[in-house]
Amino acid sequence: MKNIGILLFVFISLIMSDLAFSQGEVKYITFSGLVIDSQTKEPLPGAYITIPRAGRGTLSNSKGYFVLGVFPGDTVVFSYLGFKKQYHVIPKKTDVDYSVFVELQTDSKMLKEVKVYPFSTEEEFKQALVDMKLPDDRERKILNETYSPENIAKMASVHGMSADANYRYANSQFLKQVQSQGQITTNPLLNPFAWANFVRAVKGGAWKDQSWKAGAATPPKDNVTRDQFFRNNTKKD
Repeated sequence: MKNIGILLFVFISLIMSDLAFSQGEVKYITFSGLVIDSQTKEPLPGAYITIPRAGRGTLSNSKGYFVLGVFPGDTVVFSYLGFKKQYHVIPKKTDVDYSVFVELQTDSKMLKEVKVYPFSTEEEFKQALVDMKLPDDRERKILNETYSPENIAKMASVHGMSADANYRYANSQFLKQVQSQGQITTNPLLNPFAWANFVRAVKGGAWKDQSWKAGAATPPKDNVTRDQFFRNNTKKD
């Protein structure tokens, strides 16, 4: 009977100590540390630091550093892709700030060698090569015509001026406008010499001259206006 009383006293004392610990001695701990590779000693950014029982966790930053709020006795799990999981138990008697240096071990797994062949036999490869469909003749003809040197030269001949050419052209027009201020604007239609040159050109068959088309077959140079391009590439008799 005496032994039963002693056991009951001890049991009640343990319960009271646990209650006292749970009510007064449980403290919030700031758990921090650095997660690195055990071989290269380089930090592991984005490592998972979790407390499965509490359903809480965090990730390490770009430097491998992390901060997590824990309680004494919590089991913290460190995991990272390609590395083995590591467990850490928070001591029940520790300071408010608790830091660790975690080195994760690589989880290397040996896989069997796998050889991949596109064809099981050489005959299948030859047959697939024979059966391979080439681009249609019509499609190839269209591509050749579209990207022929003549078409590329024509498209290049009508392209707009460059930024430098536009700037120089604008300055030239501005200077002409300044120089012509205060002068009388002449009308070419009232100039008898211009009419004489026009009649002479018509009689000479200048309107039948198609030599300007020869310039379309030559790609233009940089910083050359459209008028200068055709003027330089026009065939002269």
